Amino acid sequence: MFKIKIIGAGQLGSRHLQALKAVKQPLDIQVVDPSAASLQVAKERYDAVSTEQAHQISFSTSFDRTDGTDVAIVATNSDVRRKALESLFDASETRLLVVEKLLFNHRADYAEIESKLAETGAKAWVNCPMRVMPVYEQIRENIAATPISYRVTGSQFGLVTNAIHYIDHVAHLCGCTEFELDTSGLDRNPIPSKRPGFLELNGTLVARFADGSRCEITCYPTGAAPVVVEIFNEKNRYVIRESEGKLWHAGERSKWAWLEQAAPIPYQSQITTEVVESLLSTGDCGLTPYATSVRIHLQLLDPLLELVRSQSPETTGYPFT
Repeated sequence: MFKIKIIGAGQLGSRHLQALKAVKQPLDIQVVDPSAASLQVAKERYDAVSTEQAHQISFSTSFDRTDGTDVAIVATNSDVRRKALESLFDASETRLLVVEKLLFNHRADYAEIESKLAETGAKAWVNCPMRVMPVYEQIRENIAATPISYRVTGSQFGLVTNAIHYIDHVAHLCGCTEFELDTSGLDRNPIPSKRPGFLELNGTLVARFADGSRCEITCYPTGAAPVVVEIFNEKNRYVIRESEGKLWHAGERSKWAWLEQAAPIPYQSQITTEVVESLLSTGDCGLTPYATSVRIHLQLLDPLLELVRSQSPETTGYPFT
């Protein structure tokens, strides 16, 4: 029986937990969160999933020392994630980890945890799941390893929280992880995030990649414009509306006539099932390797911190999650 830990039983953690119920391999699951209320909600969501799989599960407000953990999913907020990882390593030898993003609030945490992974021999991936979504992988087959233009627009969707997804996806599509961030189109005054204690930004963020690819993300501060993703190069153009589960494609093969097709976007509670099954059977998965994600995170977060400090010089860490 494989031993699994979920650290953080909030909105994302409870969805990861639901996904574990459908994993084919037998599991011994421990869910850890200091909030008894969050654990209760997670338990209710887990119980609501109907499946033939029978796993062992326990809920705890603190870590129990165990002989070993096969897979840990760390879904806390970014400001406590380093502490959660250190507590995990102290409590149990852990082989494989999936870590939520944004990763950490302080620059030093990225290298500290990278050193800890090297010391323990654990392998970690960061949960940027666009890399494993079938619809986006089909697009990658047509435009992989070529410079692309990538544009995202929508209202009030949490620009910083989601920018890591889109920039990571561009890196995956074009095969380049080096970029420069242009923050000149962002609103200079941060706004409160939906998660208390954190900040968000509106406006337009641009990442210019070393291979010539360009990622432009625009978040409007008002309105209800749906999020639209556009991906294009000289041979193909895609428009994806995830909320409708549809995409439109035009290209040389269709003589640039627009073709509509279904583009279902899987829920996190579905994605994690496949990720964990892959980790348990092969020791690998399609999410972003930790070291790769660290490079992408820091190129994104350092310029954003400079922008925040221009308004609030006392800011000492990345105030985002």
